[in-house]
Amino acid sequence: MILRSLLSHYRRHPLQGLFLLTGVVIANVLLVGTLLINAQARASYNKGEQLLTSQAVGRIEHRLDGRSLDERDYVRLRRQGFDMVVPVLRRVVRSGAGEPLELLGIDPFAMTGIVSAGTSSAGELFTGFPFPPYQLWVAPARLQQLGWHAGERITLDSGVELPPVVAAPGQQLGHRLLLDMGALQAATGNPGELSYLGVFAAPPDRLAALRDALPGHLRYTGSEDTPDPGELTQSFHLNLAAMGLLAFVVGIFLTYNAIAFSYTDRHELIRRLRLAGVTRRELKTGLLQELALFLVAGSLVGYWLGAQLAAWLLPGVGRTLAQLYGVYISYPDALVPSGSWLPLAMTAIAAGLCVLFPLREALDTPLLERWKSSWQIQAVVLRDRRMLLAGLVLLAAAALLGAWAQTLWLALAGMACLLLGAALMLPTVLRVLLAGLASLFPPRRARLNWLLADSRWLLGPASLALMAMTLALVANSGLNTMISSFRQATDSWLNQRLAADLYVVSSVPAKDIQDWLGEAYPGLTAADRFRTRILPETPGGRDATVEVVSLQNGPRFRDSIDLIASGAEARSAFISGAGLYISERAWRLDGWQPGDTVFLCPERPAVPVLGVYHDYGNPLSQWMVEESLFHACWPRLQAVSQAIAGPASTPWGTVRLQLAERFALKQESVIDQVELKNIGLAVFDRTFTVTQALNALTLLVAGIGIFCAVSAIHHHRVGHQALLTSLGLSRRERAALLLSQWGLLGLLCMVLVWPFGTLLAAYLAGIVTPVAFGWSFPLQPDWPHYGLLAIAASVALVLAVLLPSLRLLRASPATLLREQTS
Repeated sequence: MILRSLLSHYRRHPLQGLFLLTGVVIANVLLVGTLLINAQARASYNKGEQLLTSQAVGRIEHRLDGRSLDERDYVRLRRQGFDMVVPVLRRVVRSGAGEPLELLGIDPFAMTGIVSAGTSSAGELFTGFPFPPYQLWVAPARLQQLGWHAGERITLDSGVELPPVVAAPGQQLGHRLLLDMGALQAATGNPGELSYLGVFAAPPDRLAALRDALPGHLRYTGSEDTPDPGELTQSFHLNLAAMGLLAFVVGIFLTYNAIAFSYTDRHELIRRLRLAGVTRRELKTGLLQELALFLVAGSLVGYWLGAQLAAWLLPGVGRTLAQLYGVYISYPDALVPSGSWLPLAMTAIAAGLCVLFPLREALDTPLLERWKSSWQIQAVVLRDRRMLLAGLVLLAAAALLGAWAQTLWLALAGMACLLLGAALMLPTVLRVLLAGLASLFPPRRARLNWLLADSRWLLGPASLALMAMTLALVANSGLNTMISSFRQATDSWLNQRLAADLYVVSSVPAKDIQDWLGEAYPGLTAADRFRTRILPETPGGRDATVEVVSLQNGPRFRDSIDLIASGAEARSAFISGAGLYISERAWRLDGWQPGDTVFLCPERPAVPVLGVYHDYGNPLSQWMVEESLFHACWPRLQAVSQAIAGPASTPWGTVRLQLAERFALKQESVIDQVELKNIGLAVFDRTFTVTQALNALTLLVAGIGIFCAVSAIHHHRVGHQALLTSLGLSRRERAALLLSQWGLLGLLCMVLVWPFGTLLAAYLAGIVTPVAFGWSFPLQPDWPHYGLLAIAASVALVLAVLLPSLRLLRASPATLLREQTS
């Protein structure tokens, strides 16, 4: 009977039930979505690299990174009986619309003995895939992302037409597009070239014989020797989880607000039930049972919507992981239902905390009506003081965690404390600002004074919704400032590091290129670029994969390295080959410091670390050495590319064409600096696409919360509107007051958003990003964005209040007075 009495309130006020349900749903949607995305990624990492659902145990590559294999090496190995070897050609091309596409070419006849006989793939390989006009297999989610249709033929920017598109579910393709080896070689002009050879399961003695049979220019890398994709992408997935938690917190604020409104509206019902003999325990049990019904319904709806969101975002996440880390995840027809209990448990715990204070307030409400008003005012003032104290404590905790953070979890915990601390301070700050504004206007400005006084009253019921909006705005401001600053830093870094004007990826020695340049373009110089990998032990005692690169001779290349930390006379010592530079990642994450000594190679004694430089976007730590020192360690290592530099007045487009023609190079093998920089910035922009999408969704969540709060508040505003109407204010004037009031609150919220958004960006740039990725960058406040955000906040509040206000504004004075009396 008690539960039926409590639920009957929602039959009379269904919107309040909808708002409570919306809060629970919102708390779950992004949290569930990010958890499912991370679970799907982990499942893909555990399966390892796969081709047509078969897992490779290793790969055979050219010893020179990035160099193609000759198809004859593969044929030779197959003739020796190594049938577990499969050729693979990987090429990145652009569609006619400019979309980058990663094409993977395989030999389906080589795969037939490897693909599990229990799968349908073995038979499907011969139904059209390897025969003209061939087929281009695409994962359904990737197909939807690209906006293509089955049977469509895509034209590349080179004018070449790809085979007809076929949706291929369940093939673990992920971001990649699969087609026949011969078709890809013909489409990209790579006859006889392979990217690598995939090695599949075989007895240990056969794998050992395969390694022994490899020619000197090839190397075998087992899957256990490659970097763990889970470790490489840990920071990215933690950032996704942080965005989900942020949306969860915003949703919990909305849930708290809805519960508080619901209990406030039922004060009279609760008072009568208690006067009728219902005990506090029975009433408490009924209210908790009611909340449990909403939690179950909201969590189920939120989980379903979260799964839909994850399926929508997964292709974007896969593209980011492929471009930033070279890691591939599958786009399945059904997501991995991992950790489904976690959102339910978190929602239940958070809802228990949300109901704690409103429930106690509802049960402690005085039974005598005459004490109710003063008791409510005291409760609101006491609540704001407690939130201010809690906010200051959280800000102090954020400062301590930021100073001590050595792991990403601590850094993210500090960021959470910063966000919550800023939100909890909002009601007190708004009260102070409104009181200050009220003191500036004389009493004869009646309407303006009423607007400010009524706004102070609104801080009681609307403060939590405003806190949720402020939380989302601070996160939006901080992330946008961080991304903008990082992009400017990356742009400056690319200008420094891409010191040469042309980069040539070929086996042609730099001496031959230099001889040709000396005749055709005497002012230009060519230099080899070398790269290799080593496995040194870090100061912490663990093995790390380090990329060692050479720095070309000449002041143009040496001056391009901007050291962020260095010892005395670092540059002169580096030029003489007496030491090396390390990347910022090697400094921050691996622990090497300027002044430490490291062993570069067994043939040389230990050399000192002379300085630290920026190296954005590299998932590996890097050491940079002078070219003579590199040759002393690896005298027979061939160059991976060549760098050509010269005066700015050089016709580089002509040089590029003539160079490709003279040495029979493909156009994509000769890349100019501008193109390389544009590619790098394009990858950067796509990297943060998912983060910005989640950021926009968080703002949308906050807007929904404001709409719910305003709709609930206006249920109590009948008396105010009746009074204003009786005083002679027209409908237009009342509308102007309402919209001005909420727009003013939105502008005043920016007083917290501006400083705390900048502080959050500084926290992300100076603490979270270095701990997560090993990079740091100077903060560049994005002032125009702050202005746009202030306008967006005010407009969002005005739009949120517009629809709920129509009912009040359209009602006649008589109707308003009757509702107030009832």
